[in-house]
Formats: sequence, C-alpha cells, structure tokens
Amino acid sequence: MYPTVENMDLVLVEATPEQASITNRNTYVEWGYPQLTIDQYLKREFILSNSVYNSESFKVWILVSTKDANDTSKINESAILSACETFKRKALITLSSGQVQEATGYSIASVYTPPQYRHQGYGSTMMKLLSDKLRFYFKAEFSFLYSDIGTEFYGRFGWKAYPLKEVRFKVDNNFTTLSENPAEIVTIDQSNLESVIQQDCEYIKKEFSKLNKKSLVVLPINPTYNWFFERSKYLSKSNEYPNILGVKILKKQDIKGFVIWCPDFQYNKLEILRFRSDSQQTTQLLIEKAKQEASRFKFKQVNLWNPDLRLFDLSREVEVEVVEMTKKLPSLAWYMDDGDVDWVLNEKYGWC
Repeated sequence: MYPTVENMDLVLVEATPEQASITNRNTYVEWGYPQLTIDQYLKREFILSNSVYNSESFKVWILVSTKDANDTSKINESAILSACETFKRKALITLSSGQVQEATGYSIASVYTPPQYRHQGYGSTMMKLLSDKLRFYFKAEFSFLYSDIGTEFYGRFGWKAYPLKEVRFKVDNNFTTLSENPAEIVTIDQSNLESVIQQDCEYIKKEFSKLNKKSLVVLPINPTYNWFFERSKYLSKSNEYPNILGVKILKKQDIKGFVIWCPDFQYNKLEILRFRSDSQQTTQLLIEKAKQEASRFKFKQVNLWNPDLRLFDLSREVEVEVVEMTKKLPSLAWYMDDGDVDWVLNEKYGWC
C-alpha cells in the first residue's frame, strides 16, 4: 500500500541530475511515445536541460517525504511522488498609471505524478508548495503554465486560464510565394536575430506605456527562441538544421512586420513563435513566406497562436481554420495583488 498525503510530511526539493533523469524516464510514455524512442526522448531532454536557456534558469522539482529529503541517497524512483519543471522568465508589467516596470516570473512545465501515486493528493500538494516557493522564496511577481487537463485543477491553486485561439493555415506542397515586393523581404537567421529581438522588445515597451490597464507581457528574448530551436534541431531529418528562422518586411529601415518560426519535425508542421504586423497586406505576405518555408519540409500546416484577427483578411484565405483551444490552455497566477491582469502577446514563444 502506498503512503498518502494524510500520513506523511512532504517537501518540494530541487532534483539532482540523476533524479531529473528519473523524472524524464517517468514522463516518456506521456510526452515522448510513440514519436520518439525512450533513448531519443531522454537524450533530447538532457540536451534541453543543458541548453543556453536553461543553464541558469531551469530547475526540476520533486515532491518527496521529509524523511527522504533528509537523506538524499534515499530519493530513488519510488521516493519521487510528483515532479515538475520551472523556467525563469523576464517580463514587463504596466500599472493602470501607465508606469512600465521589469518583472520576474516563472513558467511551469512537465507537471507529472506517476500512475501509482495518482488520486492521493500529491499533485495538489506539489502545486501548493510550488506556488508558495515561487511567490515567497523566489519573490516572483507571477507564474504561468499551459494546461492539458482543463481549468479546474490548476484553477484551485490560483492559476487562471486565459483563452487561446490557434490559427491553422493549410499548406499545398506545390506552394510558391505570391510576393509582389521581394526586395522588401529580409531573411531572419542567427546573424540578425538578436537585432530583430531588440527592436521588438523596444516596440513592446513603447506600446506598453500607452496601455491604461494593468498588463503583463513575457518578453520574447533570445534564450526563449533558442530553446525551441534546440528542441527542433534534435529531430531534424537532415544533417544541417535550416538556417532560416523567419522573415521581416522593411520599409526603409523600419520593420513593418516579421515572423519567427520553428519547424516541428515531431508533428510535421511549422510553428510561428512570434508574429508582428502593421496591416492585412503585411500579414498576407508574412503568411505566404511561412507557407513557402513549410512546403520545403513537406509540412501540411502552419500554426499561429493568438494573433489580432483584425490583421487578417480571413475571407481571402480558402484553407484556414481558427480553433478555440481546449488544451495547452495558458494559465496565469498573479502574485502582486488580488486583481486580474491582462496577459498580452500570449503567443507560442511562451510555451514550454
């Protein structure tokens, strides 16, 4: 008979690399099978845990009994009752006064309880302890996660669900770009990615200062993108990972719009991580270029999260679908006060 929450003291501790490997092995059936072999999955998770993004900001947490925590040699597979991961995030918040200030939060991923320990309160206990640790020990202003199990469970512990619309564009493998102004289109690669990011963050800060309500944006910075690129690169079917990371459209030296994308070789689709556009015309050109890139890999779909639909002429898109998502639901815990906050730019780059 397994121990229950009622008859043992529990604590949340940071996992050692060996214990983190155990949690990855546990989660393989949930998030790796059948697309990956277990060795492929474990290798990918090891690479990601040592990537640039994670080197200082990534932690694996495990729920164990206080007794086991006092003797780390006892923390083996059977001692890990539940587990999760956190990523430290840079953000901006704006108050109703229009004042913009920097903030620190955490995204939460890979929340998992082994089957033999489910329905005994371990997952609930872990989330309560994690929320307290982030809020009071790490002094986070917020935390967020993406729920595949609806809104009720995480909502009980303070994570409020936000709507997620996914726009899906079907791709013809014989697609060719319809661009009429190719000279204005500039490829984004590692040589100019950082400059695009810096300009984007400057725009975000200026736009934030004009808001008249309490808002939050998780900044789309280089390590965030590199986490996606490393994850994608691992499953690339060629020896060389594609060097095109997106495109930008210029008018003189000003960016009218851009997309940063990432090929998903596990599910054969192109994911747009970040989208910025100033008009329907710019949007059309950006989506055309994304479709062209997807067709290179024979992908059938381009996906985009939570864009401003006013920037799209959906009547001209024959094969497009706007889906109200019920999984991967963005869920935010706001620690600064008891009020609600507007979560801005809730795009794919924030997912983990």
